[in-house]
Formats: sequence, C-alpha cells, structure tokens
Amino acid sequence: MARTSNYNPDGNLITLNSVVAAAQSLGVDLDAGQQAQFERFGQLIELHNKQFNLTGAKTQERIRDELLIRSLRILSPAGGSVPTPEWFAGKRAIDVGTGAGIPGVVMKIALPELRITLLDSTAKKTTFLKEVVEELKLESVEVITNRAEELGQDPEHREAYDLVVARSVARLPELAELTLPFAIIGGTVILPKSSGLEDELDAAAAAAEILGAAPAITLQVDRPGTSPPDHTVYWMKISPTPREFPRRIGVPHRSPLIEQNS
Repeated sequence: MARTSNYNPDGNLITLNSVVAAAQSLGVDLDAGQQAQFERFGQLIELHNKQFNLTGAKTQERIRDELLIRSLRILSPAGGSVPTPEWFAGKRAIDVGTGAGIPGVVMKIALPELRITLLDSTAKKTTFLKEVVEELKLESVEVITNRAEELGQDPEHREAYDLVVARSVARLPELAELTLPFAIIGGTVILPKSSGLEDELDAAAAAAEILGAAPAITLQVDRPGTSPPDHTVYWMKISPTPREFPRRIGVPHRSPLIEQNS
C-alpha cells in the first residue's frame, strides 16, 4: 500500500514564505538552497515528532512560529551590545539541550559559516539530529549525545566556544553552570527565556559571577514573528570558570549555586 502524506503543499509554501520574510527582517537573505533546507527541516520535525518526542509543537503552523521563526530571534539586531547576524560569522557555537535542533539548526541554516555543536543527552533526539544534518547536507556541525556537566569538563569543549545558546532547558541558576563553562573568555551566553525573569536573574547573579560572567544584560525580543516576547539573557564571559564547575551530573539541578551561597 502506498504511503499517504499528511502534508499540505499550500501550507508548506506559507510556512516557507513566512520564514523567508522573518529572516529578511533581520538582514538575512535566504538563497534557494537555504529555503529548501528550512522547508525540509520543518517537514522532518513534523514527520518524526511522535517517534522521537521532539517538541510540543505538533502542527506546521506551530513548528513555523514557535520553532523556526522564534529561533531566528537569536539573530535579532536589537542594537547596542546585542549581536547582529554579521557578528555571528565564523563563530564557533554550542547549543546546550538542543532537542529538535532549536535554535542551533535554525542558526546554522540561516548562517552557513557558523560552526556549531548540537548537544543533547537523549540519544533518540541526537539520532534525529544526525539524520537532519545528513539530509540537509549541513557542514561544520557536530552532534553529541552527552550531559553538559560531563562535556563541560572535556578539554576539547571546555572554554572552547565563542557563543553558547540554550533555550529554556532549566532555571537560570542551573543554566549558568551548564553553559558558562563552555564559553571562551570574551564569549557570550545567550538564553531566551519566557516572562517572569527577574526572580531567576537575582537568584543566578552570584552563580554567574562565580562562573566567570559579567553582570547580565537582558532585553525583550519580540520580533520576528507573533510568538510571545522572549526575555533574553546575555552573559559575557570575562574570567575563567573555576575547575570544579560544572559539578557532577544532576548536582547543578539538585543544588544550584545560589542555594550553596545563600
């Protein structure tokens, strides 16, 4: 029996046009190859979501709005100290807890020169990501199945990245310990979060300082797209992370630094 498709070609076209327009609003002009990659990436997420438990976004519309377009906000030129698309060129980045490749794969498609590591502890998700990388013919992408606590102590990855991103995988006191050890001195950690950020920021301030970060810069980023605004945290790494961090697997979650130093 022939396999039937759930895809609506018109819906795919609307999705693609919306992503192209969103990228253009940030100064990123997607060529035909990049457009095809975005279209296929969205299809692969929808196809394999149930099998790999990738994301709560189940429909083409939510994949477009919540995953693809919202991820492009990482590149938003909000001015001042916030990175613009040009700022990312040639950088080495890591996406911690990438899941379905959000935002790491989106960043890579939009900015092909970006060198990126996609890190997730769930093997079925990294299996999916390896398929994505192969099918989309993405170069300079490394997919790793591991915990941030372990990889952050690996000399090949510790303080080796210009840019560290993570999208809502934990509260900020825990995220500080899971992300800052990866950043080089002068590197930047970018963390898009939902609303209610102030309490988390206050709780994470001491941890971030211990781990080598300057005081956080926070900005509300609400474009492109119609998704709720992201309250984005930017930490610049200004001093080395002490050797004992990150601690063993699970410790940053069970006993964040704020609790030990309060």
